[in-house]
Amino acid sequence: MRKILLTTTAFVALGSVAAVAADVSVSGNARFRYNTWSDDNAAVAGANNNTMTDVLQLWVKSSATTDNGLSIGTNTRLLTSGAVDRNWIDIDGDFGKIDLGKQWSLSYSGSLHENWMGTVAGGVYMGGSTNGAAVAATAGTAASLTDDNVAVAATAAVPATGLAAMNSTGFIGGNKNNKVIYHMPSVGGFNAAVGYMDAGSTSDADETTTHVSYTMPMGSGSLKVNMASIATSGANATSGESDGREVGFEYSGGFGRVYALSQNTETTTVAGVSTNDQEGTTFGGQYNVNSAAKVVYYRQEMDQDGTVDTGDKFSSDTIGVRYDLAGGLRIGLLHSNYDFTDAGDTANSENGSATRLQVRVNF
Repeated sequence: MRKILLTTTAFVALGSVAAVAADVSVSGNARFRYNTWSDDNAAVAGANNNTMTDVLQLWVKSSATTDNGLSIGTNTRLLTSGAVDRNWIDIDGDFGKIDLGKQWSLSYSGSLHENWMGTVAGGVYMGGSTNGAAVAATAGTAASLTDDNVAVAATAAVPATGLAAMNSTGFIGGNKNNKVIYHMPSVGGFNAAVGYMDAGSTSDADETTTHVSYTMPMGSGSLKVNMASIATSGANATSGESDGREVGFEYSGGFGRVYALSQNTETTTVAGVSTNDQEGTTFGGQYNVNSAAKVVYYRQEMDQDGTVDTGDKFSSDTIGVRYDLAGGLRIGLLHSNYDFTDAGDTANSENGSATRLQVRVNF
């Protein structure tokens, strides 16, 4: 990590600042992944895939303290594509903390699931099956603009169904759009936060998220009770709304952690019909073998009770191991088995497995 000391002069609404010393840090990681997966679904010809992928994350952060005692900072992340996918300002004081900008919704950042806690072996991975994958809308093309003088009709977007709709790896919704998040001051182990995202001038699909937790000492570790939620309004007068919630607990200590949680995601029409109603449970844990080696395991089960894909079921078991070497080198291996049952069309049912080997260097 490289740190640079900068001096700037600024005035902010919360008070004047005369010559703030900003501590700027640059850090990140580079990852190489070898992915392989297989399935037995006849509808997708039992495809067996192997891929190599790479990931680059570059973080630029700054922090400073104003002359009136406020802690201010910026957080920016650049990805392999060059896109800035997270970029927010944080302002901390006795009143709590305010975050402004692009960052994850509280429904994700407040989750106990392994997808946010940092899967030990290199990110949640369930393979590349396209069973039920969503299809983006396409625009029509006039005959005069096509090579064969045959017009191409526009097609509407097709939402995910089947395995693609159920294989959410415990994610109850959210995004990294611009938002305002307020964290209350911590009181005796109690923490609470609320977030708001404005969908913009062309949509009413505003998002509200909450995260509440209570942590207490227990034995040689600590017990955490946790709840996260998300509510997204309909995009217009004819669009339905969606909601998600997670309730769970975690016990952690020097050994690692164990956790269990219940999740629900639901989408309802303006008439109140629940088209999507997924109920899921997850339990798992992480064991610290020593200072360098860690093992993780989790199991998740999901059922669909909505009017679309009623009766569909999904379950998976994931195990992973990670080993840290000197110099920031980290090697991880992750393997998952999954089982999907399509209640409406047994031909689309699928059993599969996925494996990921990741080599990562932190800098």
